[in-house]
Amino acid sequence: MSYKHIAVVAGLIVSIFFAGCLSENAIKTKDSVFEIKPGDVTIKNGETGDVMIRVTNNGKSTIHPVARFRVNSSDSRYVNFTPASYDFGTLRPGEDSGFRIVNIRATLAAGTEIKYPAKVELTFDKAVVESKEILITVTG
Repeated sequence: MSYKHIAVVAGLIVSIFFAGCLSENAIKTKDSVFEIKPGDVTIKNGETGDVMIRVTNNGKSTIHPVARFRVNSSDSRYVNFTPASYDFGTLRPGEDSGFRIVNIRATLAAGTEIKYPAKVELTFDKAVVESKEILITVTG
């Protein structure tokens, strides 16, 4: 193999490594951080449990996030979130909402234990930005 071929192959390898760095389409960083604590909640039948939610704005512009809680339509009469959607207000760049408490009241549909999956969606600008799941276990 001649020096020309080695130089061409080396040039191709170098261009592959630096292609991402030199492109105009920079890799986007996540503009917001959405946290839910705890991810699994155990509640006694008819009682109330708590979930804490938080949003941090890491972007360069202000956002107005809203968290919505969703359960299956067949489970909605057994699981209630208070509030059902949480408006965090306007968050400036670098601002953190702090943990907000959401109450969950759940009852057993039947039996001694049942698990209800729920989804928490973070939306702003009328679009779902991030979605997380929590598992609500109700015991008798």
